[in-house]
Amino acid sequence: MTIAEIIRRLCDNGYHAYITGGAVRDILAGLPAKDEDIVTSATPDELQELFPDHKVITVGKSFGVTLIDGVEVATYRSDKYSGLDSRKCLIEFVNTLEEDLARRDLTINAMAFCEQTGDVIDPHEGQRDLRKRIIRFVGDPEDRIYEDPNRIIRACRFLAKIEGSFDCNTFEVLSKYSHFVRDNIARERIRLEILKALELPKPSLFFMALFDIGALQYIFPSMVPCAAHVHGKHHREDIFTHLMICGDQISPSKPLVRLAGYLHDMGKPISHTKDGKFIGHELESADLANKELRKLRFSTEEVEKVVNLILCHMHPVKDASKKSIRKLLAKLTECEVDFRDFVRLRIADRKANLAKPDLKFSDVLSLYRKFHEAINVKPVFSIKSLAVNGKDVMDVMHIAPGPEIGRYLKQLFEYVLEMGPEYNDRDLLLEFLRGLK
Repeated sequence: MTIAEIIRRLCDNGYHAYITGGAVRDILAGLPAKDEDIVTSATPDELQELFPDHKVITVGKSFGVTLIDGVEVATYRSDKYSGLDSRKCLIEFVNTLEEDLARRDLTINAMAFCEQTGDVIDPHEGQRDLRKRIIRFVGDPEDRIYEDPNRIIRACRFLAKIEGSFDCNTFEVLSKYSHFVRDNIARERIRLEILKALELPKPSLFFMALFDIGALQYIFPSMVPCAAHVHGKHHREDIFTHLMICGDQISPSKPLVRLAGYLHDMGKPISHTKDGKFIGHELESADLANKELRKLRFSTEEVEKVVNLILCHMHPVKDASKKSIRKLLAKLTECEVDFRDFVRLRIADRKANLAKPDLKFSDVLSLYRKFHEAINVKPVFSIKSLAVNGKDVMDVMHIAPGPEIGRYLKQLFEYVLEMGPEYNDRDLLLEFLRGLK
C-alpha cells in the first residue's frame, strides 16, 4: 500500500494525516525524499481496525508507531523528558498536529505536508529558515538540548546538509552546552551521526560546525590542534583545512575511505620537528585514529580499514616502474587495502594541497593500468603466493621447524618482488634458496 493510499483512507474515514519531518524538508529543498513518514490523529488501535486487509504491526503502542505494509505511521504525540537521557521519556498522545510538531528538534524538521490540499503546515517558520539556510531549534534551544543532548551533533549535521549557518541564539546555546557531548551522549549515537554526515556532499561543514561550537574536542580531539597549524613549505593551507578539503574530494559512496581522508594527517602536530618536517606522521595519525575511532564504538573492521589506509597513504608512487608497483601492491595486500582506495586517497590528498597542481587524469589512468597489469600477471603480493613453502625450505636448508623458515621465505618473497612475477617458479626459487646456504 502506498503512502498516498494510506493517507487517502485515513482522510476518507474522518482522520487527519500528513507527511512530516525530513521528507517535507527535503521536498521543499528540491532533494529526493528518503523517509516519508506519516503522522495522524488515529490511534494505534484505530489503525488496526481501519486496515484489516493489510499487514499492520504495532511497533510500540506506548510510542504510537504503527507499520502499515512497512510504512511508518505515527499517532500525534508529545515527549516529556526527565534529565539528560533521551531514554527517560514519557510519551503521550495529543489531539493536534501543532502539538506534535512542537516536540521536534529543528524548525526545518517541524513541518508537515497535506497531500489532499497541497498545504504545508509550518507553525515554526521552517520554510523561512530553509530558504535562508538557517539552523534554529524549535522553541527554547536549551529545552531541546536538555531533552536530548545528541541534538547538538544533529544540529551540526543538518547545518552541513543544507550548507547553512546557525541562528545566533542557537549558536550561543550550542557552544554553552557543547560539553554535553563528552558525558551525555552514547558513543554509538555519535558514530551514527558521523556516518550519516559522511553521506553528505560536504561533510567538512559538519566537522567545522563541531569545531566552531567547541564539540569537536570530545569527538576527534586530535583534529583540533590541526586548526591554524603551520603545514610546512610544501603547503599553503593549514593542516585542518587540508584534512577538510581531502575528505570532501572523496566520493560519498566510499564513507570509510572518506573518513580516512579527514583523519589521515591529524598526527602532524605532534610529529612536527624544528626544521618544519613531519617525520613519521602517518604512524602517529594511524595510532590516533585507531584510539579515537574505537572510543566512538566503530567496529574492528571499520577501524582497521581507516587505519590501514592512513598507514599506507604516504607510500611513494612517483617511480611507477613495474618493480615499485609490485612492492606497493605487496604492502597494500599486507595491510588489506584495496589499491583503488589507496589511489582515491592519494588523488584527494594531492587536491587538498593548495601549493601543488592536481594530478593529471592521464597520470592517474596510467597508474591504474599499471596496477591492473601487475595484478593480472600471476600476482605475488604475499609469502603465501610463493611457489614454495616452509617444507621446501626445511628440505633444502636441512633445518627444523622454527622462525628461521620465515626469514628464508621472506628473502624469497623479496627476491620475487625485485625480479618480477616470472621468477615465482619453483625450480628458480629452490635454486636461489640453495645459493643462500
